[in-house]
Amino acid sequence: MTRQRPRFPVPAQASGVWLITFADISALLLAFFVMIFSMSTLELDKWEAVISRMTKGDPSAIQLRPAPVSANSIPTVDIPPALPLGYLARVLNEKLREPSLAGQVEIHQLDKMIVVSLPTQVLFLPGKAELTPNARNAIFQVSSALSQIGNQIDIQGHTAPPADQSTGVDWKWRLSLARAAAVGDELKRIGYRGNPAVLGLADSRYRYLDSGIAEERRLGLARRVDFVIHPTESES
Repeated sequence: MTRQRPRFPVPAQASGVWLITFADISALLLAFFVMIFSMSTLELDKWEAVISRMTKGDPSAIQLRPAPVSANSIPTVDIPPALPLGYLARVLNEKLREPSLAGQVEIHQLDKMIVVSLPTQVLFLPGKAELTPNARNAIFQVSSALSQIGNQIDIQGHTAPPADQSTGVDWKWRLSLARAAAVGDELKRIGYRGNPAVLGLADSRYRYLDSGIAEERRLGLARRVDFVIHPTESES
């Protein structure tokens, strides 16, 4: 008697049911990546560039920052931050070494400040506190360099002993202050946005000049207006 081998059912032809599971996994992965993308940080500068193209140059169409609601709100301006003095000295030397300023501007880097000096013979007539026409060009050149930084600046007027004398301004303290104020007013007139302190020091700093140089040269250096640049930010 021969044994018959057991017959196993022949599997049915494979169906496409697995595609449903694959589609579900793909949908879940897509939703996951969309969620990750929506939580990412948006770069504001790129977003503003896109918005500007969408609005065709009309900045009022979409407002990214709240506007003042009061009619008396003070408008704000962006003041650049204070720069390190070492870097600032290199920048000033590059900007203020133009042929038109040759012999008119001296730059000194000290431990905690930078001093940009303009001799008064460039700015004023002897004993006067009114700017000459040539002075405005020199001050404009200095202002264009100072406007790029946010450091606190003092404007200091100096005289030499004996005091300069003229009709109307015959006192060295008043003369040095009047000259510093004239330079400060000119800075404001041409649009300088900083808030410099204006000081009249007369000949109180004369003793700090090098005593080894000729007296005539020393007196010439004493009659000057200094822009003193500090490492701290402006209080504007």
